[in-house]
Order: sequence, then structure tokens, then C-alpha cells
Amino acid sequence: MGHFTLNNATNNETAMEKLAQILLQECKFIFDPKESHIHCFPHIMNICVQHTIDKYMNADFTNVASQWFNALGQPIAKTGYVSAVRWNLIELGRECVQVLHASGQCWANFHQSIEHGNENQSFTVSDGQSVTLPVVQLLQDVRTHWDSTYFMINCLCTLHQVCWDIHSHFTTFSWCIYSRL
Repeated sequence: MGHFTLNNATNNETAMEKLAQILLQECKFIFDPKESHIHCFPHIMNICVQHTIDKYMNADFTNVASQWFNALGQPIAKTGYVSAVRWNLIELGRECVQVLHASGQCWANFHQSIEHGNENQSFTVSDGQSVTLPVVQLLQDVRTHWDSTYFMINCLCTLHQVCWDIHSHFTTFSWCIYSRL
């Protein structure tokens, strides 16, 4: 009998102990449930990332330089960065997606906005070139699904023009968001 890769949930520890009992009683096989339980590394990483995200909103930035440069050599101002962090944009993104998924009317308006924007070539990239956005749903962040926070943020970034367009025109989508506040 080999090893089992499982997450850290207590029900998995209980299952391993029960397996050890069954193997001992029925097969006279000694199986160490603790030694044979390999904790799942991606699960542990997900827990660490979620804790980091949750705690980062309250990080102390007093000793951070007033300006630094990102990987592309673009300057980042401390005040703007700290302000963005304090907004807790990840949580705002979660709420935005949640509102869209909770209302069929909001989702229909969002979907139509993507289609109309693509038809009218309303969406552009930084150099002004027209771009066609994918006609997809916003992805929900499910804390127990690994990488879902990343995929939610990536999807929101891809469709940010739709979100901003709808918000700035105060359509039903905006009403849905504001009615939840």
C-alpha cells in the first residue's frame, strides 16, 4: 500500500485512520495513516495565498519608498498604490461578479454590452486599436478552487471596458450593484 495525496481536511485524516483499521482487521496489514498521508502542495499554497490576500489590505507601508518601478520600468507611486490596496479591489471584484451572477437581468445586460461593443468596435487597447472581447461570463472566485482568484481577476481585467462602460452609463447593471450596497 502506497501513499495518498489529500488536502488538510479532518475528514481525510479520519478516512485514512478508517482505512488503516480496515486493512489491519481484514488483511492483517499494518498501515500508518499519518506516514502515508501526503499533504497536497497546491492546496497548501492556495491556503497561503488566500491568507496573504486577506491580510494584505492591512499591510504597513510606512517604510516603503515613495516611488519604485515595476518589471516594465514604469514608475509606481506609493500613494496611488496604497490607495488601491485599501480599496480592497479583489473583494470589490468578488462582489461585482456575485451581483452579476445573482440577477438574470444584470447578466443579460452585461452579455449584450459585450456583443454590442464588439459589433460597434467600441473596445480598444492602449494604442487605440479596436479589439474584440470574448463573450463570456465573469468567473467567480471560489476560495476552495485553486487559482480561482487569479482567473476571476484575469477575467475582470479582460472585460474591464465592459464593466466600466456599463457602470458609467448607469444601466440596470449599475442599479444592481448600487442596490446591493
